[in-house]
Amino acid sequence: MMTDSRRPAKRLEDNSLKGRVAVVTGASRGIGTAIAEALAEEGCRLVLAARSVDRLEEVAANLTRRHGVEVVTIPTDIGDESQARRLIESAADHFGSLDILVNNAGVGIYGAVDELHLDDLRHVFEVNFFGPMAALQEAVRVMRRNGGGTLVNVSSIVGKFPQPLGGGYTATKFALQGASGAARAELKRDNIDVVLICPGLTDTEFSEHSRISVPGAEHRQGERHSLGQGVEPGRVGRRTVKAIKRGEREVYITLFDRALVWTAIHLPAFFHWALVYVTRYRRRRFEEGTAEGDSH
Repeated sequence: MMTDSRRPAKRLEDNSLKGRVAVVTGASRGIGTAIAEALAEEGCRLVLAARSVDRLEEVAANLTRRHGVEVVTIPTDIGDESQARRLIESAADHFGSLDILVNNAGVGIYGAVDELHLDDLRHVFEVNFFGPMAALQEAVRVMRRNGGGTLVNVSSIVGKFPQPLGGGYTATKFALQGASGAARAELKRDNIDVVLICPGLTDTEFSEHSRISVPGAEHRQGERHSLGQGVEPGRVGRRTVKAIKRGEREVYITLFDRALVWTAIHLPAFFHWALVYVTRYRRRRFEEGTAEGDSH
């Protein structure tokens, strides 16, 4: 029987997260903000991290005003290992515990594998994989002392299959998913759940903040080049909280996302043919945009 109210239960008997301490990275926009919102609705005490100080403070103020929860902001570049570790230490010091870590911060990279600037690729790995791993390691130390907790790694459906002209980003998500699966088995005895969230296309600013790593097209940094609009971030946030409560292993947001992954796994020849077509379409679309930009 637990006597310390700060210690988390692995499966919450009352299905409540009220009073739990959660750290959310990349919380200043998009999916990160949506997850923070969903956790605040549950009554969680929050630590929000991102590089954008002004937007982070704005999100925190809104959550406190709407939900009456305590929200702490810690400006953090998750791609810096020392900052990632310090984030977790600071959160645990402030609240005295840590129940949930949401590794959401991430950055994309656009370009063919044979053309990628390796410095760009290293940066994306630092933000999408090494930083989250550093945060995870520190969080595990705290959670072990407290009797358990939940680690949430926000990946992508393209961690399950290659993304044409996005192979660098895909590689980081393959790495994150592999580490998540191993950690899930390794940490079971410590009462720590590892939840993998695999969104598909989501209506955020992610594309605009992705790195353009195409020789001669670096000037197009900040343009939106994703295909379609995607689901609203709130749907991802609510589904993430549901997965935390249930201790789920792997989560897809839409039936379409799940169908894509199923097709990639069970119909690889057909899926490869589709990828070739998508590659041609994305390359043509990008090149046409570059020509239009050069003509102005």
